[in-house]
Amino acid sequence: MSSLEEKFKIKLPTKLKFAIGGIGFNLSAGMFAAWLMNFYIKVIKINPFLWGLAWILYIVWNALNDPLIGYYGDRTRTKFGRRMPWLMIATPTISIAYFLLFFPPTLDPSLMSSQWIYFFWLLFTLLLYDTFYTVIGIMQQALVAELSIISEERARTGLFWAVGTLFGQVLTFIVPFFLISNEEPYSQNLPIFQFLVIVFTIIGFFGLAIMSFGIKEKKEFMYSETEEIKFVESIKYTLKNRGFIIYVVFSFMIVYVSSAIYSQVSFFVQDVLQVSGDNILSSLSIFVFIFASLFGYPIGMLFNKKYGGKKAIIYLSFVAIGGLIILTFTSDFIASNVLLFVIGIGYAGALLLVPLLMMDLIDEDEFKTNLRREGSYFGSGSLFTKPAQSIAAALTGFILVLTGYNQEVVIQSEFAKIGIKLNIGLIPAIFWIIGILILFKFPIDGSSAEYKEMKKRLELLHDKKLDFYLSKEREGSH
Repeated sequence: MSSLEEKFKIKLPTKLKFAIGGIGFNLSAGMFAAWLMNFYIKVIKINPFLWGLAWILYIVWNALNDPLIGYYGDRTRTKFGRRMPWLMIATPTISIAYFLLFFPPTLDPSLMSSQWIYFFWLLFTLLLYDTFYTVIGIMQQALVAELSIISEERARTGLFWAVGTLFGQVLTFIVPFFLISNEEPYSQNLPIFQFLVIVFTIIGFFGLAIMSFGIKEKKEFMYSETEEIKFVESIKYTLKNRGFIIYVVFSFMIVYVSSAIYSQVSFFVQDVLQVSGDNILSSLSIFVFIFASLFGYPIGMLFNKKYGGKKAIIYLSFVAIGGLIILTFTSDFIASNVLLFVIGIGYAGALLLVPLLMMDLIDEDEFKTNLRREGSYFGSGSLFTKPAQSIAAALTGFILVLTGYNQEVVIQSEFAKIGIKLNIGLIPAIFWIIGILILFKFPIDGSSAEYKEMKKRLELLHDKKLDFYLSKEREGSH
């Protein structure tokens, strides 16, 4: 192991805390991604148009909170560090917001007044939940970027987080399939949903707490050597970075793909494949998709080491895109699950590596500003990428309306089934193809000699910052 690798190695206990935090995080994020649409449209029976409208309005909040949280995260200076205080606050508050999302008032959905109450409840709790989801997402990624400048070490730490979130996904995606009855009235599943949310909220809180109160930040970033960039200037400066623009456009497409697939899996299984909730096979499709990550993650790390982040993501994306296109044109149970496994491999491998591209941009930016601005970059990135969640939710809802999805029946029309298959297959594939065409222009090549030289220069810069911190510490002791 070289001196550079040894200096920036992240210790195993820290990685394990990221893994446990990932479990806690996805015990809430998993149900949110995979079952929230199912819950509100099929259990609560909110009008799909109002569902889509709530997500469109939610975009406005996304445009405000992400860059602000990232910016002020960079400026935070406490004895606990820059990132940890934010995580400490977000851990209990995201649990409360998650609980409220799945506990709207029980009303008669046939009344227009009830529909509007559901709409405003959904909108308000979405805003609340997203605020603390954003805090955890930005601060966790910022921590990984700060703890090491080595791409492979960042990828290994990201793997621990990813495995933790994978375990959370398995619980929150698959367990409901065993308990939910796909028979009318579907609203009979309300107590089951809410019981699961209570259990996942409690366990998730403790998992997040282990990460949020247990990780220590690097000392060299406790003080700032130069004047901080103002908020508006920070956004403008970030937007002038060509690599950043390419990254956020690609990430927007990936976030859309992720949101569309996860929100539609339950619809695809129940309405297209016609697998009842009391059938053990009802959970197979989502299990296959998630299980594929166990192959996708190590393949992604291998490709990253051999080809660099950008090329590795492109190669893995080709696999997933092909699977999505073919999935659109099949309703066969076995073929669908084989395709979901193939898609899952490419998707998991690519998704593991995407944050590494942003971290390399942050490293490059540090040479120009002498500042570590992970929060500003990840926050500004989310400004442009997280609205893809809203667009995915709105577009899938509107397509269900246009194709005649009927909330009152179990057997859907063939036209409605086509809408679901477009939502989970061809439309995400188109978004992903556009993203890949843009990613070809990303300026940083992780396999180049210039890239390795940049890391060595960054090591020297961080040594200077550590010396500065130690001098401040000595001054404070006198």
